[in-house]
Amino acid sequence: MSTPANTSNGVSASLSDADQRKRTQEEMKQKLAKADAIMEPSTESVVDRYLEAGGAPFNTMNLLMSSYEGLAAMTNMVSSDMGPVYGPGINAAIGEAVSRKIIENFDPQAADSKYSETGQLPEYTEAMLSHQVWRKTIYRLSERHPGSTMLSAALQHIADKGYQAEMTSLSSAPLHTHVFYSLLAECLENMSPANEENLHEKLEGLITAVCRREQTYLVARYIFHGVQQKLGAKAAGIRRIDDELETYMLDNYKRPQLAINIQLLLSGLVVGGGNSVVDAAASIIQEEYAATGDVASLYNEYHGAMTSGKPAPPVDILRNERVLHPIIEQVFGHLWDTTVQKLRPELANKYIWLIAYAVLCSNEPIDEATKDKLQQLVVQLKEVCEGLSIHPIQTQIYQAVPKILDWISVPILARVVLLWIRDVATYDNFTYYDTYFTSSEVPVLLLLLEEIAYRHPLLKPLVFAAYKDGFESQVPGFSPEKQLRLQKIIINRIALLAQLDYALPVIDYFAAKKEQIDESVLVYFLHRLLAQFEAPYPAEFLAPVLELINYTIDGVKVAKEKEIVYIRGFLASIDNEQARLLCAALPDEASVTATLAD
Repeated sequence: MSTPANTSNGVSASLSDADQRKRTQEEMKQKLAKADAIMEPSTESVVDRYLEAGGAPFNTMNLLMSSYEGLAAMTNMVSSDMGPVYGPGINAAIGEAVSRKIIENFDPQAADSKYSETGQLPEYTEAMLSHQVWRKTIYRLSERHPGSTMLSAALQHIADKGYQAEMTSLSSAPLHTHVFYSLLAECLENMSPANEENLHEKLEGLITAVCRREQTYLVARYIFHGVQQKLGAKAAGIRRIDDELETYMLDNYKRPQLAINIQLLLSGLVVGGGNSVVDAAASIIQEEYAATGDVASLYNEYHGAMTSGKPAPPVDILRNERVLHPIIEQVFGHLWDTTVQKLRPELANKYIWLIAYAVLCSNEPIDEATKDKLQQLVVQLKEVCEGLSIHPIQTQIYQAVPKILDWISVPILARVVLLWIRDVATYDNFTYYDTYFTSSEVPVLLLLLEEIAYRHPLLKPLVFAAYKDGFESQVPGFSPEKQLRLQKIIINRIALLAQLDYALPVIDYFAAKKEQIDESVLVYFLHRLLAQFEAPYPAEFLAPVLELINYTIDGVKVAKEKEIVYIRGFLASIDNEQARLLCAALPDEASVTATLAD
């Protein structure tokens, strides 16, 4: 009985194998019968499978010939015929039309299924990704189908090929974690070099990549927070970027509370648990105002922890500019803002103590030495609050100079003094300059600003802003000559600021304002700026200065030799055609001397 059974099983197995071959042949024939099957990249493997299953070679030839419609050849012919009529733009138009068809007919489920089977992108994608029109097609597909694994892999492949800059405008790119990290790194690389004048322009790509979704904003802020923790004082640049991202989200996002909560979470606080520090900080950030009740809550928590020896809340929340600045404004604002009333001493003491704690203390336990320094800073802050006069006369300023020079050795005190100086100089339409400026003397306020910039590099943007106030002023009682003299005196201070590693913001400012500035003043600026530096010059310095010289070349030609000499030396050190032409256009030293002698 066993023999027939074995025979029967063998026949069944043989029949099953034959059926399988027929089934494979039919499947392959269907694929070969599709329109323009011969043009498909997979056709060679389909033919191989058909022949291995016992299919007749003649059938493959017959099927491929009968299914050929020549769509690709017709497209090329149409493109060739339309080219002379419509010009070179026809290829882009055809590419766009094909792209739209691909997008209309794309099946994400089928693409993902195929990708899951092979774990690889189709071979033709390699050729596609070398052309921008097809990369854009994939970008548009990813916007329509953000959950597609195949498109996610394609985006990563594009990023790996170095096309991250194209992807910063994609709202779907940040959804793919591996792509997002590449985009974040690319955006940060593109920001170098950045300065105060071009920071917002440089931030556009980063904001697009980070601030479109809550998840990416949280991840980016978490990364930046970790970098700041590791670098400490060296993380000023990252901290500045971090602040700008927070500002953007608070100003533009439909849910500003989200940005506030993320900031509180990064500071180590638990949101939504009835924590008085969280509630007070959130209120100050959202209202941009340090109300007495909020400040009292913060003071009770931080001061109470110090006196009791209990762990204090994270100091990072007090150091946040959107918390600290309103506190500073509330206690010192009466010195420069007539709408702010001076606080009663018992209230001012709490504000001042929080400011001192924020700038001096860390999250480490506070020892006795730190407590002594804290008390000393509190005393100094009170002295500044009481010692600076509101809209003082020149005599009062001179009398306060010794104390001011002592105060500005401390960064937070220097910041307060700087804000006071800006108000004194600009109050009532620049009354200070109208009353006290003489052409032969540098205003003492400008000298104090220079000292602050020298002592505290992080305050240079605020110092430059104060210089710009005076430079752009139109003092009512000044003659044109006296106004020009004030501008030149301020340029002398700005040139020294540029020497303190602040040249690029200064140059960018004058380049942007050149059409509004007298030509002789621009020439004087170039003279004073170039007197501070020597060759070789970095490209980011060289290009805008060369453009300024080109813009003012007529004024340079008739300038004094002491102004021309530095410009001539700058041009002579540059090895390019524009510099050589500009240098040749300048009078030589001998001719200038002869003209002066005549």
